[in-house]
Amino acid sequence: MAEAFDLLGLGVATVDDLLMVEHFPRVNEKQRLLAGVRQGGGLTASALVAAARLGLRPGYLITLGKGELAVFLRERLEREGIVCLEDGSRPDAEPFHSLVIVAQSGGERSVIWRNDKVFPPRIGPTEMALAARVGCLFVDHVFAADLLGMAEAARRARRPVVGDFERTTPRSRELMDLTDHLIVPLAYAREALGETEMAPETAAAALARRPGRALACVTDGERGCWFALGENPERVFHQGCFSAGRVVDTTGCGDVFHGAYAAGLVKGWPPEERIRRAAAAAALKTLKTGAQDGAPTLEELENFLSRVSASC
Repeated sequence: MAEAFDLLGLGVATVDDLLMVEHFPRVNEKQRLLAGVRQGGGLTASALVAAARLGLRPGYLITLGKGELAVFLRERLEREGIVCLEDGSRPDAEPFHSLVIVAQSGGERSVIWRNDKVFPPRIGPTEMALAARVGCLFVDHVFAADLLGMAEAARRARRPVVGDFERTTPRSRELMDLTDHLIVPLAYAREALGETEMAPETAAAALARRPGRALACVTDGERGCWFALGENPERVFHQGCFSAGRVVDTTGCGDVFHGAYAAGLVKGWPPEERIRRAAAAAALKTLKTGAQDGAPTLEELENFLSRVSASC
């Protein structure tokens, strides 16, 4: 664990069993399964895969056991060049396991999950020291209470913290306050700010005003996203949603967005370009089934953006 990484992830990983159907099942309906496939997923895991495909070398502090699901997930992550940093203290541990029902028409999905054998990463002095040497720290809301010390250590060492928050968990609001680069969906932005009807541009500005915040971004599906910089939160920018072709599956679009943003941060892209390329990467992800398989390589991303620019 002495080595440093471009990006260090601490958060959720899942094994996703995707069930492709013609349309979402109705009550008491029987429907033929069109296809079934097992893939990796999860907020942090999918973000790390997206970043790795864009050229970063990620590390992942995670607790995995020795069962079938853990072996599958570990092999998937290592195949992408992600180094799993495990202490092996919980051989009974398993990742989140999700059943993802994907409608063939439109690519919408519904997720059913279990987490009864999921444990947070072990964080001791060695891991804390690592937080001060990474290019960027990536966190999500799932193990928020366990990650505060790592985020504080990264902050003290002036290492950026990128955060993906979708719901409130124990101490997740505190972890959000330690997140320099915050990207959240509109529904959660409104919940966090206590304003159920707040416009996305207003939410982005409000989140960007938080002390120590470098950038806040609020996403809203097909409407694109709004973002503001902490140095000038009153100036809000809008990035539209790209169309890459026929949508196959929207699973993991937000995770790929986060991973591409983190990659751009480490690579030194300016804020507008980080958001633009993250939006393009998320659009390309929709062309394939699952949270991770559609994450583009840097060459695929650049080629897509070249085509989009040429057509404007």
